[in-house]
Amino acid sequence: MVARAMALEGHAVSILDTSEDNLRRLPDHLGVITLLGDGTLEQDLRRAGIEEADVFVAVEERDSRNALAAQKVRHLFNLDKVICNIGDPVRQDMYLALGLETVSPARAASDMILQAIHR
Repeated sequence: MVARAMALEGHAVSILDTSEDNLRRLPDHLGVITLLGDGTLEQDLRRAGIEEADVFVAVEERDSRNALAAQKVRHLFNLDKVICNIGDPVRQDMYLALGLETVSPARAASDMILQAIHR
């Protein structure tokens, strides 16, 4: 959804994924570049165009891989805008303490439920 929204806003979007099935599910009419590869590997990040990127978003299923990819991009490529998806809210606090910008769907859903309860 993020890639689609960014592409519709006119941004150049590249998606790097280890699963061909995930890449096949993306609509090809948006002009999104899809590459089979690993976001934790420097050579795959370079192939995906990380050196020209303004933003990097790590949204793999595993928190530790997202954090590793985000740290590599921030430190190896000096990219300022790096966002890391962290499913476990407890881990989110730990990664925030390491200086990563994180989002947690579990925490966001919890916050929304609590807001609905208090309305």
